[in-house]
Amino acid sequence: MPKVSVIIPVHNGAATIGRALDSVFAQTYPDYETVVVNDGSTDDTAAVLAGYGDRIRVLTVSKGGASMARNAGVRASSGEYLAFLDDDDEWMPQKLERCVSVLEQEPDCVLVYTLGLKVDKQGRTIGSLDGQATGSESPTVKEMLERPWNVVPSQFVVRRDVFDRCGGFYAIACEDRYFLLQAREHGVFRCVREPLLRKTPRPLYPTILEREARHNGFLRLMRERYGASADGLITGMVRSRVEILKHVARVLMKEGRTAEARRCLARVIYYEPTSVRAYRKYLKTFLPTRLSPHAREREG
Repeated sequence: MPKVSVIIPVHNGAATIGRALDSVFAQTYPDYETVVVNDGSTDDTAAVLAGYGDRIRVLTVSKGGASMARNAGVRASSGEYLAFLDDDDEWMPQKLERCVSVLEQEPDCVLVYTLGLKVDKQGRTIGSLDGQATGSESPTVKEMLERPWNVVPSQFVVRRDVFDRCGGFYAIACEDRYFLLQAREHGVFRCVREPLLRKTPRPLYPTILEREARHNGFLRLMRERYGASADGLITGMVRSRVEILKHVARVLMKEGRTAEARRCLARVIYYEPTSVRAYRKYLKTFLPTRLSPHAREREG
């Protein structure tokens, strides 16, 4: 039985899954299995995966989203520890070795995470991933409910028994954040202070709007489970979401995509109904706009 099960969900990732898998095979820690869950891909993902033969185990499921795919991968695996990797992310070679070492040495530690870098599609570093986890490296549940704190699945390794006790990932927005809250109830977290993940951010639009209903479902779940204790987290997440919507709207306006920017700004108004500035920006989307050079090239 392998010590670590590496779970990789993939949907239409034919162009990226190879890099992710190569980063797993380059690990200095050898005792792992790799389970790839093909989540209803319609591109050449299946053919790419077939090329790896018995180096990986492939599980094919109907498209249900990353959370359900991860859960299916866990059920098909057997390792004591679970490590998750998105199909367009990459680990540094010592990722598993560093995390497993902490779990082996500290029985009270239920989850280990590493620092990470943001990279663009060309592999160039564009920033740090660690702004989401500011504050304590092992926050209490109380601290996690007072303000947003999060690390993404590709950053952490968790004990299987804790994952099972949490019921896996819920099929909601912010599923990783909810999982972390549950996991923290079972023990402490530890941070390996090395950037051992290279993460490629995915386009924010139209995903940010498509996930609105699920995002609000997450906030309802927080209120139901934690009551007033979650007020700080909820307020912080709504504020963060509004800022992201504004940022996306600015980018879309620069690209001349006024109708799409309008959709984002309509959601800003929903969250900030008394903001005169939000209404002004919304009305501006009905006016002619100058296209950026990038947008002109695309239209030409």
